[in-house]
Amino acid sequence: MAEWTTGTGILAAVGVTSPTAEDSAWSEACAAAVNAGIDVRMRGTPAAAPPIEPPPPLELDPAAYPELTYAATIAGAEAYKRREAVYGLTGYVDLEGAAIRVARDYLEGVAPIIARHATVGIA
Repeated sequence: MAEWTTGTGILAAVGVTSPTAEDSAWSEACAAAVNAGIDVRMRGTPAAAPPIEPPPPLELDPAAYPELTYAATIAGAEAYKRREAVYGLTGYVDLEGAAIRVARDYLEGVAPIIARHATVGIA
């Protein structure tokens, strides 16, 4: 699995300067989830049915994709802050007074960035 972001990077992005052990553990879990999610999206669409096997995971160098490492940090920060969103509510409201909910997928906000790099070619 490529290391698109780290727990330390997520903590820095959300402004936690003196993390507790719980903060560090949560940020590492968020980083692992984001890294796995981006790897799956970069691998492409898995095969629909056996006996066709999905392609093997790519061994990508995150240093070659600065836009994806940025997107991973943003997604990791969103995943980290989800534990503060009670029942999926962010604590903010829109202009009409309706509560703003978090997205179902923490990669949703950066999906267009990932899609630019994960487009599967047709031959």
